[in-house]
This record gives sequence, structure tokens and C-alpha cells, in this order.
Amino acid sequence: MDTSNVVGRRRVNSRINAEDQALDQIAKEAEARLAARRQARAEAREIRMRELERQQKEQEQNADRVFDMHNSSGIDTISRNRISLGCSPISGLLNTARGNSMSSRRSSEDSLEEEGRSLRDIRYELKGVEERFRKAMIANAQLDNERASHTYQIQLLKDKLEEMEESYAQLQREFREKSRDCNVLKRTIDKLSEDLKLVQGQLCERDTLIAEQGLVVVAIENEDGTDARRALVSVENAELLGSVQGSLDIRLKKFNEEKQLLQADLQLLQEKLETFKSSGRGRVNTTNGPFSSEDDYEAQRETNKIISDYKYKLQKAEQEIANLQASLARSESQVIRYKSTAEAAEKAEAELKIERRKLQRENREAMEKLEELETSNNHLLKRLDKLKNAKSALLKDL
Repeated sequence: MDTSNVVGRRRVNSRINAEDQALDQIAKEAEARLAARRQARAEAREIRMRELERQQKEQEQNADRVFDMHNSSGIDTISRNRISLGCSPISGLLNTARGNSMSSRRSSEDSLEEEGRSLRDIRYELKGVEERFRKAMIANAQLDNERASHTYQIQLLKDKLEEMEESYAQLQREFREKSRDCNVLKRTIDKLSEDLKLVQGQLCERDTLIAEQGLVVVAIENEDGTDARRALVSVENAELLGSVQGSLDIRLKKFNEEKQLLQADLQLLQEKLETFKSSGRGRVNTTNGPFSSEDDYEAQRETNKIISDYKYKLQKAEQEIANLQASLARSESQVIRYKSTAEAAEKAEAELKIERRKLQRENREAMEKLEELETSNNHLLKRLDKLKNAKSALLKDL
């Protein structure tokens, strides 16, 4: 099961690495294309600005020429009117003088005053017309300048809108890539969660089997008193181990010392028995009393009973020590295996949690950028609509 999980993780990691490399390559190509487009737009913007400046200069020059032409034509008309007006009264006066030689000087003076008054009125009207024409030409030039500036602003807003659309598309692509990575990590998390549940179920089954077999998990302490590992022993052995404090090595040393003491006591009793037997035979040979033989028999029976008890205790202690050592080795291997599995699962779970938090943070940042871009896009669209309305209003006024 562990090897299959490891192989599966390696395949997932290799697939994720391949996808990351492909996505990096795509992102680099997109950035290169975006940089080329921006450079092309900048060049086109400079060309448009130069063209607009040239057109504006030409329009100003044309307006100046038209204004000069109108001024010159106005001056010519004024001079012609003056000449014509001057000639007409003179000719009229000559005719009247020739025709009416008897007219009085007063009538001629009145006619001259009326003609001078009419000339002054014409001059005033001409000045007013020239002033209105000049104001109209200035207003027309200002409107042309405003139209050119609004056209330039519209072009700039169009460029900004294109850049925002490209940025929005780039963010959408990045969001899709992050969503795909997030889905892959979610699937990995689900798989690891299933593995964790499986390990937890195996641990529960282990505890159930231990309880059914009447065994107990005992903590094996180090020499400094800390728990190093655990061992699986029977209830009797657990009680026996509980009667002695310290690590397993210290307990085994104490049991070994007790065993050696029991063996020494047994050997001593055997020697005493042999000496007692030898001395008993001599006494039996020398003395034939019934009481001495019965006492020797009772003493020998007690001695044999004590020896058999010590032998039984010794065998039981040796058997318990062997069982404890076997259980210890088996439990150590199981604990090491379970511990490595649990550590790997916890490590993978921690890494996945960190990666999930990172992806969630990146997702939030991408969503915030997307909202900001949408807001700025809407703002630019509103400004573009306002500029279009203003342009249409200016065109209507013109």
C-alpha cells in the first residue's frame, strides 16, 4: 500500500511539474506578445500624435489665412464704399450746383452733414461686423482645438481600454490556471484524506485486536525517563513490568539479577541437600532410631518442594523474559512502521494545508485585481460615453 501511494504521489508530482512547465512557457509567450503589442501601440500613438499636431497646425494656418483674407477683403470693401460714397455726393453736388445754381449754402451744408453721419454709421457697423467675425474665427479655432484634443483623448482611452481588456484576458487565463491547479490539489488532498482514514481504521483494528487478545501496550522509557517507544505485552507481563520502575533495560537487568539470585539459592540448596543426604546416610547407619529417619525424610521433602518451587519460578521468569523480548521486538517494528506512516501522512497533510492556503490567498488576490479591473473598465466606459456625447454635442453646435 505504501509503495503504491508513493508511486501515485510521484506520478501526480511529475504531472503537476509538467503542467507547471507548460503553463510557464505559455505565460512567457503571452508576456512577449503583450510587450510587442504595447510597443506597437506606443509607436502608433506617437504617429497619431504627430499627425494630430500637424493637422492642428495646418488648421491654425488655414484659419489665419482665412482671417487675413477676410480682413483684406473688408478693408477693400470699406475703401471702395468710401470712394463710391465720396464720388456720389460730389457728383450729386456738382449736378445740383450745375442744375440749381441758385440753391443756398445752408442746404449744401445739411446734405454734407447727413452724408458724414451715414459714413460714420457704416464705419461703426463695419467695425462691429469685423469684431463679430474675429470672435467667430477665434471660437471656431478653439472648437477645432478642443475637437483635436478630444479626439486625442478618445484615442488614448481606446488604447487604455485595449490594454485593460488584454490585462483582463490575461487575468482570466491566470485564474483558470490557478483554478486548475487548485482542483488538482483538492484531488490530492482528497486522496491523502482517504489514505489517512485508512491508516486510522488500521490503527483502530490494531487496538481492537490487541484488546481481543488480552494484550496491553506498555510505554518503554529511556534512561532519562522519557517515553521512547511502546511495546505490546500480556496483562500479567504488564503487571510484572509495572512492579519495577525504569526503562526496559533496567527492568530486564533486575529480572536477570533475580534469576541469578534464584539460581544461586537453588545451587546452595542443592549443595545443602547433598550434604544433608550424605550426613543423613551416615546418621542412619550409626543410629537406627525411627525418629531420626522420619525427620530426615521430612526435611528432604521440604527441601525438594522448595527446589521445585524455585525451578518453577525460574522457568516462569525465563519464559516471561523471552515473551517480553519477542513482544518488544514485534511491537517496536509495528510502532516504527505506524509512526513512519503517521509522520508521512501528517507531513503531507501539513504541506497540502500550506499549499491550499497559498492558493486561496492567490485566488483572493486575483479576484481583487479582477474586481479592480472591472471597476476601472466601467469607469473608462463611462468616460468614453461622456466624451462621445460631448463630441456629438460639439458637432451639432458646429
